[in-house]
Amino acid sequence: MMTKVGFINWLENNTDIIPYSVKRYSNAIDTLSSELSNYGLAEENLFNITEVGIIDRILINPEFIMKNKKGNRMYSSALNYFKKYIEYYNDKELQEELLKEEMEFEKYLKRNPADVSRGNLGDKPEEKPTYKTVNNQKVWSRNPRYASNAVADAEYLCEFDNQHNHFISKFNQRNYVEAHHLIPMQYQEQFDCSLDIHANIVSICLVCHKKIHYGLFEDKKEILDKLFSSRIERLKASGILIGVSDLYKYYKD
Repeated sequence: MMTKVGFINWLENNTDIIPYSVKRYSNAIDTLSSELSNYGLAEENLFNITEVGIIDRILINPEFIMKNKKGNRMYSSALNYFKKYIEYYNDKELQEELLKEEMEFEKYLKRNPADVSRGNLGDKPEEKPTYKTVNNQKVWSRNPRYASNAVADAEYLCEFDNQHNHFISKFNQRNYVEAHHLIPMQYQEQFDCSLDIHANIVSICLVCHKKIHYGLFEDKKEILDKLFSSRIERLKASGILIGVSDLYKYYKD
């Protein structure tokens, strides 16, 4: 959870504010917490909130504006920094949850290899998966069995280049590959049908997987083009309608 100490540490590590101002800003948040009723808000410790909208409401309140003017705008400066701290904290918590999900997902895939025959994986529209909310953002659940089946269906080969053989997995004694959602799960809200389906899960080697996540877009494009071309009809059959130019947008950030 957010704390005064955490805010102080964030100010010290992420801004060039002098120590004197760091102390003043952190104390200002305490002061404003005790005065929220003056600004038409329920009394609350600001270090317990996660909504930056509350900060915006304080900043435009006439009573606060008068107080801020008398304080040489120190309070608005403190709140603006605190708003950035909330955004930092929310993003950090979300990324930690996503990393946790990813680690559990990968752990399952490594220890539960599938054995399916090519063509046994039917493509049809599926309902959206469940999700949990972390700081007002949805973290969509994934069924690791689908990914395990998709990798087995690809015969444990890289679907971009089946000559990419880096090493043998100790878990299944097959070529080591990784499962990847071609349309990333974080964009599930934009689609009416589930993205966690066999048609949207590709098998790629670890180098291609790292490149598609962290490489330059120019280097990703060749991989995306081939994977999308091989899956476009299966995606359509699964109720996922998307053009390659839209797919590019998901990988340009």
